[in-house]
Amino acid sequence: MGILGEGASPDEALGSQQFATSLVVALPDATRPLALAPVLAALAARVAGVLTPVIGLGLHRPMTAAELAPIAGFSPIQSDPDDWVATVDVGGIPGTLSRRLPQGQPLLSVGICELHQYAGLSGGHKGVSVGCAGRPTIAALHARDRVLADGVRLGQVAGNPFRQAVDALGEAAGCRLALCFVPGPGRWILGEPRAVVARAAALLDPWEPVQRDFSGAVLRVPPAKASSLYQASRAATYLGLSPAPPLLPGATLVLDAACPEGLGSEEGFIRALSSEAAPWSGLLSGPEPTGAGAQRAVMLALLARRYRLVLTGCIDPAPLRAVGIAVWPQAPSGPDWLEVPRPFSRLPQRG
Repeated sequence: MGILGEGASPDEALGSQQFATSLVVALPDATRPLALAPVLAALAARVAGVLTPVIGLGLHRPMTAAELAPIAGFSPIQSDPDDWVATVDVGGIPGTLSRRLPQGQPLLSVGICELHQYAGLSGGHKGVSVGCAGRPTIAALHARDRVLADGVRLGQVAGNPFRQAVDALGEAAGCRLALCFVPGPGRWILGEPRAVVARAAALLDPWEPVQRDFSGAVLRVPPAKASSLYQASRAATYLGLSPAPPLLPGATLVLDAACPEGLGSEEGFIRALSSEAAPWSGLLSGPEPTGAGAQRAVMLALLARRYRLVLTGCIDPAPLRAVGIAVWPQAPSGPDWLEVPRPFSRLPQRG
């Protein structure tokens, strides 16, 4: 199938595409900064039957009424990871799909192709295979040995075993089309999910060459990712665990994020960080942490081997300090500090 359309808007990318039957659309939740109303309007105009939008929550909290307000007129459903049907196993990962997705109808994944710690890039099949999956799939896919496996790397799609599993699970779930936004060039792409992600990888320019190393970096976390430490901490691990971070050994990474939800709602993440003192070394070699978001704590432990993590701009520092993370009253500045304004789409790398 390959690429079917590309343009500056969802409407342009869809072009003359028509859907002769009803259509199920898997959508990202509020952690992905994507305007969904124009997407749904463009799709609704091309569907002969019923358009059913499903928010793929993964193991994130349900979206609030205020967050859903822009698309409330399309009557979105939210996925439930604890109410699922089985698909097929993929390399030992049990395939599951939220029962809230109507079965037997064409399934399209809407997403944003931005940097992702494990899958290389988000988008494509991931909106279904993870976003709309059941808890068993998400837990197995994010096991410690899988997220730390060779080839699993930020920005890397080809030869990435995590991405390969995501794609196989999405295909088993019946996802045949993806409509994704690529930040930076500002392009929308419609097509077969693997082809869409490959095209996005070719379009993206996520690395900014830097000619020297810094003793610290300030990462400005956008509002969609600044809700909690669980979400915001991705900015620090994206830079610190990237292929060639321009950082001196022991550098300080400062996350500028309000974190109104504190550590977040992911119980596995909270339990793992609370299980021992920072730098949480036991999470890398001891009993494997489990539960929702535990893999993010593993990434923080890996980061802590190399760098120091600090938060600033927090509404309530207490929950962060309780797990051993320093909170500063304001972000530092000066020639020794690297400013990173877009840590999810453009990362400095040693040139």
